Amino acid sequence: MPATMMTMNWLVSLPLLTCAAASFGLDTAVDEQFLFKPLACPSGSISIDGECQLQSTIETELVQVNFTRTLEEASILAKETEDFKWTHWPECFENVNTTSPYCVFSSQEFASGRGIFLITNSKNAERILKKPAMAAPETLSRANLKRDLPFELREVPGKGRGLFATRVIQMGEQIFANTAIVLVDSDSGVLADEERKALIARGVDSLPEAANKDFWALLDHFDEDKGPEGRINTNAFDVTINGDSYYAVIPEVSMINHDCRPNTAYFWDQETLTHYVHATRTIFPGEELSDTYIDVEKPRKERMGRLKRSWGFDCACSTCSAERAFAAESDARISDIKEMVAKLEDWSLESEATPDMAEGLISLYIQERIHVNMATPYRLAATVYASYGNRELAMKYARLAVQHIMLEKGWRHPDLEEMMKMLKEPERTWSWGKRLGLKKSGCGCGHQH
Repeated sequence: MPATMMTMNWLVSLPLLTCAAASFGLDTAVDEQFLFKPLACPSGSISIDGECQLQSTIETELVQVNFTRTLEEASILAKETEDFKWTHWPECFENVNTTSPYCVFSSQEFASGRGIFLITNSKNAERILKKPAMAAPETLSRANLKRDLPFELREVPGKGRGLFATRVIQMGEQIFANTAIVLVDSDSGVLADEERKALIARGVDSLPEAANKDFWALLDHFDEDKGPEGRINTNAFDVTINGDSYYAVIPEVSMINHDCRPNTAYFWDQETLTHYVHATRTIFPGEELSDTYIDVEKPRKERMGRLKRSWGFDCACSTCSAERAFAAESDARISDIKEMVAKLEDWSLESEATPDMAEGLISLYIQERIHVNMATPYRLAATVYASYGNRELAMKYARLAVQHIMLEKGWRHPDLEEMMKMLKEPERTWSWGKRLGLKKSGCGCGHQH
């Protein structure tokens, strides 16, 4: 079939054998045959056959994207290359919109054979190789465990599948600790669709058999041709690695359905490339496990709109499906929470923050069942009590804040260090005594007089 010719503002680029050979650890003699050095052209132009042409007038041919090597050949070359850290030789693409080529980097050995593939540039791939997850595999000894799981998979009418507790899961108990099998650099969106999809397809094909099977078992709410990209769009989490944004796929966690008042919290640890899930309250046998895909501290209309636009479903959780009067009360509490948080974070001389307000904020979070974000009111309560010189209550809420920060944000979050200091020596923290002497209601004991 003849290729279709179209006038476009971009050019489908040729695949590159490598993107930055030096970062792959190759010697110069080998590097030169792989390096692609495009002609430098003025802004608004690109190089075609050694000549600069204006983008707006370029006719580009939509062709089938072909790789330079089969998957088997890429595996052989990777094995033959000394000190090469990936199990397949990368395939790469670049175009006028990229500052460096984007490649697919695969490791079938990652996480004791679980496997992973990345789509990013060579610089970012090298930085990820230095993470403990890659450089010190023993750090993952407690990840991806599949024994004694406290839940089972069931079919859920209107949802597809869901996870249900088979025993009591205590508040704070770890439910999942799983490494990502897919990491796609969000900046790779500058590639042409054909190129990006080709890299994703190659990455999925390079996964070990078990991970490949888990990937294809994921639901796809978007892609009409049922390709791998639709499964990523449906199931990926936004994560950060070295300050860069990625889409991460963790198949096990993708089976947890959304609820605007979830009973679990999750966080991403960029050092171990691991996604952790913990119970934020007691979960009883037969109860469905839930997490949240969105910011739950928004009014119902905003939450439902975001879920519909981004995930294509109408939220039917107990909060969103409540009668109008109850929903209005919930929205009012959400509004009060936003206002009170702003006041408690105000450290100006005009601040209205008091211990009574902090206690009220905790009560609102509990009434709204926002167990997933309890670190916020406990942290604010600790700092407010410290600012009024109340050591006992500052330490009480610091202890609760530490517990919830670790569940919701992880053990590397900066808030944890602050609350650990508060727990040990509140008098030596930055907020201690800052509000003493200010004419505000309340004595710092948390009770009205």
